[in-house]
Amino acid sequence: MKFDSLTLALGAATVALAAVAVSLSMGAVQDIDWLPAGEAREATPSAGPAALPALPAQALALTWQQSMFSPERKPDLVTGKSQASSLDGISLNGVIIDGASRWVLLQLPQKRRLKLAVGSTLDNGWTLDSVTPQNATFSHQGQTRELRLPMLRLPPPSKVPPITLPNVPTP
Repeated sequence: MKFDSLTLALGAATVALAAVAVSLSMGAVQDIDWLPAGEAREATPSAGPAALPALPAQALALTWQQSMFSPERKPDLVTGKSQASSLDGISLNGVIIDGASRWVLLQLPQKRRLKLAVGSTLDNGWTLDSVTPQNATFSHQGQTRELRLPMLRLPPPSKVPPITLPNVPTP
């Protein structure tokens, strides 16, 4: 009978694994050496995390010019003043709150995206007055409008009964 090298290698691996299994079942490597018990330490109350220093607005403005994760990113396009004086077609896509700094991410009707800081003005004259985690408040010529983040909801539960298996007695 002639054995090829693959058969011999598999046979040797099988014998080695069987030897390891037998040695483990016989109690090999069951001696555990624990470290001696240490003295109990009192837990010191820790103060909360230290507040981060506030960055100047100029340093934060650089993040809008170029992203560290996308080097080919360009600054937002600046367009001329638009004649529309309404927030129709503008949707609130995100809110950024970092200490005293607050921005909103808007989707404009032309599918253009815009980042706007509190106190900044849109091309159509609306000024961002305040930002909360769920909405942004704009004002223009004495009028006030509020844009809200869309609240995504799960679909209602299905009314179709679950699949049931037939009741088959075991043999």
